Amino acid sequence: MLSRISKLTVSNKARIVTPRSRVFSSFPLLRVFDYETITKNLTVGDAISSVEEAFKQLAHGKVDVPLPMHIGIDETANAGPGDCHIKGGYVIGTPTFTVKMAMVSFYKNLDQGLPPGAGIFVVNSAVNGAPLGVFQENRYMTDLRTGAAGAIAYKYFRSQTPGNDSVGFIGCGAIAKVMAPAAAGVGPFQG
Repeated sequence: MLSRISKLTVSNKARIVTPRSRVFSSFPLLRVFDYETITKNLTVGDAISSVEEAFKQLAHGKVDVPLPMHIGIDETANAGPGDCHIKGGYVIGTPTFTVKMAMVSFYKNLDQGLPPGAGIFVVNSAVNGAPLGVFQENRYMTDLRTGAAGAIAYKYFRSQTPGNDSVGFIGCGAIAKVMAPAAAGVGPFQG
């Protein structure tokens, strides 16, 4: 899903001199993708194919997914309240791995006209560890991924229960807005 908008690389390199007089080249500059670029270039279809492939790799034991990390931001005079969730994963044998940070529950932001959360993905080289790109997705890619996961479950449920074309969504909001078109992308349904 990310490769579609991250094909270009920047080859600017700087020189770093260490105290031992060893000279190293720095990594190429990383690319930053803003929300508008992401929303214009990624679709539910991109997410469905990417997530389904990731599930296949996970089922074959080819994915390293460490436990999520949580940082609680207590409300003080200088901060919060809010939460930060950090997750990551690597599909064995691929040239990149990704780490995601989701900042949620910053409800005081609403008073300032800001969203109550934000999110970024950092794509890194699995060859040399260099950060390659930062995607400021603000939940868009997260919602696409979650909608795609639901659509994939629906796809396989349908294949096991012929004639069953009913779908129900419990709850509403951003995820439901993605779940419906994602489910429609794998087969017709009645709601």
